[in-house]
Amino acid sequence: MYELKRLGVEFGLVQEGAVAPVLSKTFVDMVDKYGRVPEIPLMMTVLLKTNPLRILKMIPHGLKLFLRGRMPFLPHRISGISELQKCSGAMTDALVSGVHAGPVTGEET
Repeated sequence: MYELKRLGVEFGLVQEGAVAPVLSKTFVDMVDKYGRVPEIPLMMTVLLKTNPLRILKMIPHGLKLFLRGRMPFLPHRISGISELQKCSGAMTDALVSGVHAGPVTGEET
């Protein structure tokens, strides 16, 4: 599903200025890069692209979480990230070329 959203953003099929496409693209980009979604970089990237002033309201809460060890500052990659990237690339290629695994409507042909 996220791959479809990413392709919609990439091909300009979404409304300009909407937060959901920014969140979706950032989410997918981070999964591609790290194999997981690091919360702080996700939040910071989305807020900087959509509503930078909102970051100021979140600083005290984020600082408390960070100081108590609840939220790591730097993201860590999963082991086997190359396999995940191969799968993601194969899905993108299949979606772009229009290949799918079965009937789209769910009915047998």
